[in-house]
Amino acid sequence: MLTARTLWDDPLALLPQSPSTALTTQELGPVARNPARMLRCHNIYRLVCQPKGDSNDLTGFVRTDLVGEQQAEALLQKLTQENPGWTTEQVQEEFAQQIFEPKKRRSLEAWYHWVLRAIERFIERQPSEIFTSREKKQLRARLRATQFQLPPPASLYQDEPDLLTRSGAFYERTPDNKMRFRIGGGYILAARSRFNIINTLAHELAHAIDPCEILDAHLSFPAYDRLTACFLKTKLIATPKNRSECGAHDQLSEAFADWVATQIVSEYLSQFATEFRGAQIVNAARNSVRDLCDDEEEPQDPSDLEFHPSARVRIEKIFGAHPTIRHLLGCEPDETPPPYCFFEPEFPIYRIPEIKPDSF
Repeated sequence: MLTARTLWDDPLALLPQSPSTALTTQELGPVARNPARMLRCHNIYRLVCQPKGDSNDLTGFVRTDLVGEQQAEALLQKLTQENPGWTTEQVQEEFAQQIFEPKKRRSLEAWYHWVLRAIERFIERQPSEIFTSREKKQLRARLRATQFQLPPPASLYQDEPDLLTRSGAFYERTPDNKMRFRIGGGYILAARSRFNIINTLAHELAHAIDPCEILDAHLSFPAYDRLTACFLKTKLIATPKNRSECGAHDQLSEAFADWVATQIVSEYLSQFATEFRGAQIVNAARNSVRDLCDDEEEPQDPSDLEFHPSARVRIEKIFGAHPTIRHLLGCEPDETPPPYCFFEPEFPIYRIPEIKPDSF
């Protein structure tokens, strides 16, 4: 039996070790037919975001972005006060050494590579009528070309020094057209839950293959066009009059990244559910997207919502409507299951996709 200590000390603990499939309704048995559990499935946003404060699962906790950034800033200030003779660069270097210490760095790198392979497996599972062999190769190439950058040294972030204390993870394309993935020091302090780490890493890495990055690379995938049409039909992305696809007021890239992350975290949750049940599954699912609740705690920033769906849409309609997530929460059977988008042309559909992760 895995313990909380094992999960923290071993960065590979709870990684899928052998092929498995998503649990069936019969395997869940009473869980799926428990009316009390079904009640929460009508408001997954509330399940995830209330009550306020820290949220814990077997693998760790999730705190708000604000708390993580405050803790990071406090440490930076403490180091500055305790070492008045140090330069800014020396303070930042010591900060990076403490925040991105070796065990955490090894853990993040292990999870990043697992997520990378999990997205590749997801692409490979798609039949030839979804992605051709050439399209799969192009997608894999973009994923593998993305550089995962973590301090120390702190100078690695010298072009974005505020990232040392910021929360969140960030994919970006540099002016010289290189793709990179970075994690802020505030996030390291705010999120210890493996489920949140997987979801966050998968979301940002998915940006390397999101529809707008693909368009910018002068590539075109019919499967993406069908998925975008489904997003529009199911109102996962807002359609204001001034929306320009992959331009101003377009939420397509962020919705796609959330959608991919949900495919990956649902795979991990399915593996987790082969050993754990009940409240542990609920807590794990909640923590997967718990950090998205921050958007609702303060007035929405219009510039942020220009590109991100609302927190409620991200949690309720993208994460919470996924068939496997609802299945693991005991939401089946449901008289009116929510629609969900997949790459297949017949959309929206409701099914439990077969999941067979390869050995790590």
